[in-house]
Amino acid sequence: MDANQPNLEEREKLFIVHGVFFLLVGTMNKQIQVKYQSTPSSPYDTQKMVTSAFLVALFVYATASLAEVTPWIQESVYLRRVGNTRLFAGAITAVFLLVLLIPAWG
Repeated sequence: MDANQPNLEEREKLFIVHGVFFLLVGTMNKQIQVKYQSTPSSPYDTQKMVTSAFLVALFVYATASLAEVTPWIQESVYLRRVGNTRLFAGAITAVFLLVLLIPAWG
């Protein structure tokens, strides 16, 4: 077995990390909706820079997630780098949602 190819344990970890990320982002998005439901403006409208950075980080996460499961990446030496990029982009996405949820941090 090639050292660059993920084994079954690593694939299970990948699914767990994806699940935690989607749960975290979904929960924070719902909290933002509940917090701002009584205000006329949305935090997505008032904090354009944070929203733009959030969308870029989410796009990088989605792109890295798709790249990580393509066969030619799984056979290359860049698999670990793509996985680390995906993990970092997911963390940054959660941070940007926290900044939207708690505006004092932004």
